[in-house]
Amino acid sequence: MATSLLEYFNELREQNPFSWVKDSEVTAVEAGHIEMTLQTNTTEYCNFRGHLHGAVCIGFADSLMGSSCFTLGKSVSTIDINGNYVKAVTGGTLLRGVANVEHNGKITMVATARIYNELGELVHLARGTFYVLEEKPLPDLPWRFIEEDNPDLV
Repeated sequence: MATSLLEYFNELREQNPFSWVKDSEVTAVEAGHIEMTLQTNTTEYCNFRGHLHGAVCIGFADSLMGSSCFTLGKSVSTIDINGNYVKAVTGGTLLRGVANVEHNGKITMVATARIYNELGELVHLARGTFYVLEEKPLPDLPWRFIEEDNPDLV
């Protein structure tokens, strides 16, 4: 059972049936903000040139942005998504994604996502508009769990 909202979001990801989700992890979560990693590989994620298929980054961005909306207690569905590929990514790269809610409306929400490679270089930039399906209250848990033995652990 989750002891923090960070653990709660990772437990939700484990229930997701999409196969690529098994290679992702939520690393930071706050109201309106989420960060995840995605470990790619050379077999399931790449095109014939050995670069990530275009669907990988846009799918990761969609998941990031939808999850950032959920951090505000709203279940959403994607209305519109736009992604810009800034740099090619080879298979096997660990991606880091960061998403923020830019507009928290009652009917629609707008979020942005940035995806970085292992060198911290921006490889994909996305923006999405989401339809609010329902309010989905989060469990009454702290955002993070700080261990007393290691105050630097957040």
